[in-house]
Amino acid sequence: MYKLDIPLDLKETAAIERRRRAEKERQGRIFNAKYRQIGIDKEALNQQIEDRDWLEELEQKRADACAKDAIRNDKITPLLERRQEYDERENNRALNEFRALHQQPSAQREWDLNDPDYLKKDMPARVSDDDPRCCLSSLQKFQGEDLNSHARKKYQQEQLRE
Repeated sequence: MYKLDIPLDLKETAAIERRRRAEKERQGRIFNAKYRQIGIDKEALNQQIEDRDWLEELEQKRADACAKDAIRNDKITPLLERRQEYDERENNRALNEFRALHQQPSAQREWDLNDPDYLKKDMPARVSDDDPRCCLSSLQKFQGEDLNSHARKKYQQEQLRE
C-alpha cells in the first residue's frame, strides 16, 4: 500500500506546486499596477522609448549641424558678395579701358560716313586746272573759268602800286 501512495503523493505535490507557481505568477500580474493598467509588454515599450530618444537625438544633431552651416554661410555670404561686386567693378573698369583704347569712333569702319567734320576735311572737287581727278564727264572744269583769279588780281594790284 505504501507503494501506491507514493506515486499519488508525488503527483499531488507536483500539482500543488504547479498551482502555487501559477498563483504566484497571477498575483505578480494582478498586483503589478503598470502591467495591469497598460496591459502590454514593458520591455517593448522601453525599446520603443529608447528608439524614439535615439531618433530625436539624431534629429537634434542634424538640426544643430544645419544651424552651424547656416551661421557659417551667413558669415561667408557678405564676403562673397563684396568679392563679386569688386570683380564686377574690375571687369567694368577693364571693359571701359578697352573701349577707350581700342574702340574709338574714329577707328570704326564707317567713320567716314559718320564724321561730323567730313566736309571740312574733304578736298575740294578741283584743286587746279591740271587735277587728274577732273575728266570731261565730271563737269568740274569749264571754259573761261580761272581758279587763280584771286592770286592774279592780287598780283596785278601790286604791280599797279609800283
